[in-house]
Amino acid sequence: MLFFVLCVSEAATLLALLCLYRASSKVDTFSFLLSFPGILFVCSSIILTLSISWVIRTFRIGGLPIRKELAMAAAANVLMLILTVGSIEIVIRLFSTRTATGEAILGVPLHPRKWSDVVALYKPVVERMTLDNPFLIYDPVLGWTVAPSRQNAMGQDASSAEGLRAPRVGMSFADRRTRHSGLPEKPATVRIALMGDSMTYGYEVRCEDSWGHALEAQLGPAVQVLNFGVSGYGLDQVLLRYERDAHPWKPQIVLIGITSEEIRRITNVYNFLMNPGWFGLPFARPRLILKNGAPSPINQPLPTPAEVFAHTTIRELPHLDQDAYFRRLEWERNGLWHFFQQSYFFRLLISLRPPSDPPREADSEETMMALSQQVLTTLVRDVREQGAIPLVVLFPYQPELRRAAEYGDKYIPLSVQMLRAAGIDYYDMTTCLIEAKAFDEYMPQSHYSPTANAVIAKCLEPIVREEMGRLKQ
Repeated sequence: MLFFVLCVSEAATLLALLCLYRASSKVDTFSFLLSFPGILFVCSSIILTLSISWVIRTFRIGGLPIRKELAMAAAANVLMLILTVGSIEIVIRLFSTRTATGEAILGVPLHPRKWSDVVALYKPVVERMTLDNPFLIYDPVLGWTVAPSRQNAMGQDASSAEGLRAPRVGMSFADRRTRHSGLPEKPATVRIALMGDSMTYGYEVRCEDSWGHALEAQLGPAVQVLNFGVSGYGLDQVLLRYERDAHPWKPQIVLIGITSEEIRRITNVYNFLMNPGWFGLPFARPRLILKNGAPSPINQPLPTPAEVFAHTTIRELPHLDQDAYFRRLEWERNGLWHFFQQSYFFRLLISLRPPSDPPREADSEETMMALSQQVLTTLVRDVREQGAIPLVVLFPYQPELRRAAEYGDKYIPLSVQMLRAAGIDYYDMTTCLIEAKAFDEYMPQSHYSPTANAVIAKCLEPIVREEMGRLKQ
């Protein structure tokens, strides 16, 4: 009987700990006690109290034989507990694997995530960046940007002397005679700037196969196209890059590429939180907030990658509370919990139903949409005020393209929702790609293939030509 009571008390202790671990997900103690984990905590505490009381009472009223029996049962129970928990701990450690988000056991991500695991993954990347000549480099305003006169390791991407996408390393677009394909006799009379993320940049294909390159060729020698697109950018970075880098070139037409991911990235500060597998981008992002109705950065100058991963805990990172992808309860805790978090068995039990953070305003879709609308509105207004024509173009990802083809107007992707709410006119490449049956014309990392790029350039040509006609007026 004693052995059974001791087992019950240990199980009740473990259950109480697991329930108490979830208490931080509630706004206060009363809310926790009214929740399912809170009720379980109360019940397990009662069972634990009754079990311990029974053992103490039995020990006090029993004679020497009873006390010896109790001592032997307790010793056997403790030995069994050590062997059982120890065996489970060893098995879990043997089957655990390391992933971009931390450790996992049989596909189940282990909670809490450990900052030391993230640092171990990213520090070698940061150290290599200081020794090599990476294509993307740290920027205190933008987070990262294209390095001038550089070629990536695969030889697929090259940049101009100004840090723009180019077919050859080191060529300069400052001379209006410079084109992607060569040097015509007459300088360009129209300069077009392309702003956006990897879909605008033309990631995964050569510059010659990007839609920006093809568009310039189709528009003729009177046009010079400058590709300011940068992989991984959010809409806020697009705005900041235009204001600092593109505006001084005085383009007459500014083509602004919009994707759903650009919108989702706008409330992200640290790449490893939103995209754990993007080891090539160990940078922080600029975070804009609405101040008096206008988007304004709050975290500049941005920390270098070395500074980010030099912190001893994730909670030391500046402006972490403004990152919509930071979940406080996903990460390891200090104090007494630090001891329990060393156990893989405890972490596995927590991971089966991990605690979730209370909702925050910074995490809400309303915050993301409102900020995106204001950022794009500001960008379009700035382009117009500086005497240029803004062209907003929507680029769908493969799943969005397939859903649009299947559901038609019933399917409204995030990018379309934002553009409609902002009341901004735009050109949607979805219809263009559907008509060309380009559903499979995507590269392994979900960017447009050379064929899809050619389709987009063909669709954009008449649109841009019409706007060029307005310039002459």
